[in-house]
Amino acid sequence: MKAFLGSMVVLVSVGLAAAAEPRAAGLRPGEEVSAWEPVHVAGPHAGTKTCPVCTYLEAPVLLAFAKDAKVAARLVPTLEGIGAAHAAGKLKVMLVVVDGTTEELTALAKAASVRRVMLCLPDAEKKAKQLKAYKVDSLGTSSLILCQDYTVKKAWADVTAGDLADVKKAADAHLPRR
Repeated sequence: MKAFLGSMVVLVSVGLAAAAEPRAAGLRPGEEVSAWEPVHVAGPHAGTKTCPVCTYLEAPVLLAFAKDAKVAARLVPTLEGIGAAHAAGKLKVMLVVVDGTTEELTALAKAASVRRVMLCLPDAEKKAKQLKAYKVDSLGTSSLILCQDYTVKKAWADVTAGDLADVKKAADAHLPRR
């Protein structure tokens, strides 16, 4: 799996910060991105547990985590736009809803006319392990992580929906455009 070159994963995680003591959210620069199999509810791999890291090899992947379907609904339009802008660069866009249901994601996909974004849920049996691997928990942590060759290159903590302009700038700076 580490054989692919030039791959890039942009990981965005958006949710509400936990009211308890603050803590670092998401992977930090220098840490590795691991393979995992989310449950694809809508999008090109609907009905599968396709691993974005393994499947797209050299293609870049924009990977977003949202606390719930409400947060995800705010992210979808921007993520769709980023995916469209970088389609020639083979960018794949995935949005994982940490605390959501299949019904919520199906309704979101229909309401937002989702075409490019893969809407996913963590695998129920592996959820804790999957979220721990990316240092994203169901309490609402948020982060943005830019990775290349399985290594985090840049990370932002406490990303909100309003910071999506910065996500777009990061994608524009690091990915081929149409």
